[in-house]
Amino acid sequence: MSVTRIFIADDHNIVREGLQLLFSTSPFQVIGEASDGESALRKILTDLPDVAVLDLNMPELDGIEVTKRIKEKAPEIKVIILTIYTEEKFLVESMLAGADGYVLKTINKDELFFGIEEVCRGKKYIDGNLMQRAFFQVIRGEQKDSVLTDRELDVLKLMARGKTNKEISSELYIGSDTVKEYVTAILKKLDSKNRTDAVAKAIRNQIIL
Repeated sequence: MSVTRIFIADDHNIVREGLQLLFSTSPFQVIGEASDGESALRKILTDLPDVAVLDLNMPELDGIEVTKRIKEKAPEIKVIILTIYTEEKFLVESMLAGADGYVLKTINKDELFFGIEEVCRGKKYIDGNLMQRAFFQVIRGEQKDSVLTDRELDVLKLMARGKTNKEISSELYIGSDTVKEYVTAILKKLDSKNRTDAVAKAIRNQIIL
């Protein structure tokens, strides 16, 4: 069984050292690290790790921009954002950029390892604390429940990947006017004013991951 190769990028030495120590007792192998986004991107595209663990706030290039560029050049590399930011906008922006996971720095070792295993299986992984908060918001009625058809879900997932209507039309083999109808229906069902808001609500309510 092959070893999962990890790359770490964080501008704080103590965080990188801590992660190195953490991974030293894991089934994963750290193959490199960087303290800024530009160096991280260059090394990641050279070393081609299985998983890149990125801080959100880094000099030169932030984690979201690094994620976008990784996915453009080497989409097979899994990206997990490891951050202190709990705000929804950072989660949404990260997922729209192509991140496979979003976890907080308060996460414990077992959860982090599980998250890495999940993204390596092709799944999305979001920190349980964020998901729990969203769950209680739903219970309190702060968010509107909605039922999307399978086709609307297909369109929504492509919207979450930043695809345009033309690109969605080509990928799903449906007409552009049909795509527009689906997008309109999605916005209405999710009570959203625009695509970004719809994707945010869908991620928050676990309609898509």
